[in-house]
Formats: sequence, structure tokens, C-alpha cells
Amino acid sequence: MPLSSWPRPRLLVHWCSFGGVSPERKASEALEKLFTFISAKIILAQLEGSGRGALAAYNQEQYTTLFSHLQDVPLGDPDQWLEQLMRKDKALALRVMEVRAAYSKEDFEWDQLQRLSVESIKRSNLQLMRKAATASLQATQLSSSQQLTAKQQQTAGEPTCSKSSTQDTPGSTASMQQQTAQPQQQQTLPAEASAMTAGDCSIEQTNSTNDTNASPPEDIGGEMLPPGSLQVEPPKKTD
Repeated sequence: MPLSSWPRPRLLVHWCSFGGVSPERKASEALEKLFTFISAKIILAQLEGSGRGALAAYNQEQYTTLFSHLQDVPLGDPDQWLEQLMRKDKALALRVMEVRAAYSKEDFEWDQLQRLSVESIKRSNLQLMRKAATASLQATQLSSSQQLTAKQQQTAGEPTCSKSSTQDTPGSTASMQQQTAQPQQQQTLPAEASAMTAGDCSIEQTNSTNDTNASPPEDIGGEMLPPGSLQVEPPKKTD
């Protein structure tokens, strides 16, 4: 026997949910109040003559009694309401009881009540689910838009140097060129200094070599003369 053919287990209602009364009993109490009210309206229409008004009623006294009783006494408990009406007009109260018994047994459409109840609950559930889905979608869209706005604000709040680096202005270009030229100059200066130092060293080495190769100074009379400063004249020829 397939599981789909098994009878569905009944949904049990806790016995104390309605004070020890079953849901069906609770619904019958509500329907009893409804049938009593409907019976009073039916009798009022009969007493006044359908479509003729209160002045052309068949029984003006009973119409006035039932109308005032329906307006003045709340229909909380149908039995108590009928008891009070019976004190005023017994025949009128009995007529109401007969009408509500006949209406509930013969004229009320119980099948339609079940169909309308099921359809109403189904329609209400569908509407509630649509509202919940719409609210959830709107919340998701709102959250996404808030996150996007936060990202845009965060991007807009970043340091302006990132923007200025993409947009070359004359002042920023010149400053960047100066900053770039300074390290190059600093790198060039040590090279030039080293070259000059090497040149000085070579000059000094050359001078020292020349000084070494040169003849020593001549000593004339205890004075040191530079080499080449003393010239010796050749001897003159004599006749």
C-alpha cells in the first residue's frame, strides 16, 4: 500500500484551547448567535411588509417591540436575549425561535459555508505570502542600495591625491618633475665629485712624476737656485 494512499492524521486541538469546548462547538455557538440575528431581521421584514416601510406594517406593535429590543439589548447570549424578549412579547419570541430553527435546518447552505471558508482562508494565505515576499524583496533591494551608497561614499571620501594623480595639472606636473630631478641631481653630483677627485689625483701624480724627473736645484753660494736658472756663457775666442 503506497504512502500516498494512507489517510492523513487528524490535527488534534488541545482540549483546553476553548475552555474544554471543541472548535466545532465554538463555531456552533457563533452560528447560533448569527441565526438568531438573521431570524429577527426576517421577522421585522415580515411585520412591516416587504418594501412598504414601518407605517404599513402588518403588526405595528410587534414590529416596534422587536426593533427596540434588537437595538437596546446586546445579542451576546442568544438564549438570554430571547428570554428578555419573551417577557415583553411571548408570541414574538416563539416566532423568532421557530424561524431560526427552520432557517438553520433548511435554508442555510452548509456546503457553501465550507466552500467559502476554505476559499477565503486560501486567498488570505496567498495575499499574506505575497505581502511577505514583497516586503522581503524591498528589504533586500534597500540593503543593496545602502551598501552601494556606502561604497560610493567611501570611494568619494578617499584622499584627493588619488584623483590629482590621474589629472595632470601644470603645478602638479612641475612639482613632480622637480621631485624627480632632485634625486637625479643628487646621483649626478657624487659622480662628478668622484670624477673631479680622480682628476685631481692624476694631476698630482703627474706633477710629482715631473718633479721627480727634474734635475735637482743648483747650489750657488749657499743659495738654492731652481734648475736652468744658471746660464754659463761660452768662452770668448781670443785673437
